[in-house]
Amino acid sequence: MKLNIHGLAFKQSMLTLVGFSIVFAALFGILSSRVKSEFSTLLTQKGEEISLANVAIIEKLFEKAKRMGDEYAEVLGKEMLSGKDLDDFLSQAVFDARQSIPQVMAVVVAYEPGMAPKSKWHQEVMRLAQYSGTDIKLMKGKDYLDKTWYKSTKNLQKGIWQEPFVGDFIKEPIAIYTTPIYQKDEYGNTVFAGVLCVDMSIAFLGETVASIPVSNSGYVVVLSANNTVIAHPKHDIIFKETLADLARGDNVHVVSDFEKTVHGMKKGLFMGFAPDGSEIAIYFSAMESNGWTFMIVWPAQKYMESQRSVERLFVWFCIAGYIVMLILIVVISTRVSRPLNELAAAATKLGQGDFNVSIPHLSGRDEIAHFAWAFLNMRTSLKEYIEKQKDMDRIESELDFAKDIQLGFLPMTEEEENSSDNLHELTPFLRPAKEVGGDLYDFFKLDDGRLCVIVGDVSGKGIPAALFMMVSRIVLRTMAKNLKSVVECFENTNNELAIRNRANMFVTVWMGFIDLDTGHVEFASAGHNPPVIRHKDGSVEFAKSKAGIAMAAMENVHYKMQTLDLVPGDSLFLYTDGVTEATNEHNELFGNERLLDALSKGGGNGTKETCRYVKRQIDAFARKTPQFDDITMLALDYKGATLDEN
Repeated sequence: MKLNIHGLAFKQSMLTLVGFSIVFAALFGILSSRVKSEFSTLLTQKGEEISLANVAIIEKLFEKAKRMGDEYAEVLGKEMLSGKDLDDFLSQAVFDARQSIPQVMAVVVAYEPGMAPKSKWHQEVMRLAQYSGTDIKLMKGKDYLDKTWYKSTKNLQKGIWQEPFVGDFIKEPIAIYTTPIYQKDEYGNTVFAGVLCVDMSIAFLGETVASIPVSNSGYVVVLSANNTVIAHPKHDIIFKETLADLARGDNVHVVSDFEKTVHGMKKGLFMGFAPDGSEIAIYFSAMESNGWTFMIVWPAQKYMESQRSVERLFVWFCIAGYIVMLILIVVISTRVSRPLNELAAAATKLGQGDFNVSIPHLSGRDEIAHFAWAFLNMRTSLKEYIEKQKDMDRIESELDFAKDIQLGFLPMTEEEENSSDNLHELTPFLRPAKEVGGDLYDFFKLDDGRLCVIVGDVSGKGIPAALFMMVSRIVLRTMAKNLKSVVECFENTNNELAIRNRANMFVTVWMGFIDLDTGHVEFASAGHNPPVIRHKDGSVEFAKSKAGIAMAAMENVHYKMQTLDLVPGDSLFLYTDGVTEATNEHNELFGNERLLDALSKGGGNGTKETCRYVKRQIDAFARKTPQFDDITMLALDYKGATLDEN
């Protein structure tokens, strides 16, 4: 077979070979990633084995020292020891502490000026009991008020482990736990009196890390909270180097990356570079008691060599595979190039949106024939999907438009209804659970000057509820403007809705006629929640409202006239069950008590803020639980003629 390097078969072979190259590259990447993952898992396991016991021992020592310090500070705060009693206490404290923690070297107490027992206001008192050899020495300190350990404890007002250092009295590396001392002043108030310190030698850390066996030339390092090296096999860099010094030069960014990793993960594996540029692996474990970091460092060269050996072997296999595939592809491509070209042309037209393109018909049962059949099915599926998507887009657009229409018919402010005056203030709120909802509210002035307020809730959700809601509102408004009695309005509206209610829907409604001069309210309820009255003294209660049968459920229902009276300063809060039946992730209801509590705390600052406050309380209660029912509120502050005249 003659090979034509300018022919289509050869070009197709090259393209296919490129595709295989991508596959091989992906496999190479997966293999490398798997090897690195195994490498990381191995180091993590080794790191956990080494650090688990050692970190636990160190943490236990520091937790013990912390508890002792807190106990000593509490005793000094209560017993107010001074003179020989204080010295005896400190000596005994050092002796007792060393029984369980031999690393404890001293216990120190430093008082605020004038706060030491039996001292004058200007005196500074610092006493130190230090273990020395076999004796416990008592010493006096001074000029401690500006020391970092004293100032930080005073400012934070809590016990903390200070950054390790070489002390003035103890000439070896120490870590000190400082905790505030509190006393009662003459008025019985708890006040800051001073600082108690437990000084603990950390020289043992150097011996500990040097004795820990780490395979593959690894070693252990302990960093302080400020990333100072406090334990290292090389003793000459302890307290002289920081993590930034160890990563100096072009690798300074490693420090920031390492700090972020330690802060975010607490323990894990970190890949970085040593000062000489060699790659290293660090397993770290953050200590919760003092903020230090326990690190195990391995030179990564030996581990990486195994990875590179596997990668080289894979590359040789790839090269051999390329040669074999090139021969096979050239042979096969000469037989399949024509139908593939035809399918490629069809695919191009499909990609351009031509879903009526003719798909080549290929006989047989080989892969190319199946490929052509798949293209045919894909074209059909794409056409159906595009048509469905057009329908979905149209429905979504219509729902948005319906929502705008629905909300547009509801009055948003009193100015729209010409119902505002100095006798009251009113604010509505409606948040549908879906694009459109079944809740309704309305408010308007009647011919005799009374204010009509309405809140209702249609059964169900979505478009059917929205349509029924619009019809209900129109009928209610029409009846209210033409009839004088709220009961007569309810009974006529119920008959109008029920007479053609073939869908068997219903609506709960609360309607009230408010005489703004006297505060007298005539109302009726068709199965709706009772409103809440917030009195001018801040107390809240549910109005005594007897719920009748929901509207549209049946014809010829009789409703009861009910009344209540508002005094200037009272507020009336109407709502739907979407408020009280809002649920959280535990399926708990917001409920009546939380509503009363919200109105008690959030009322009195205007009707708009009342609605906003209740909605914020509902959101805080429900958290991330989706809203499943429409939420509607209408808040009315009654000012009355008395307040208006003032």
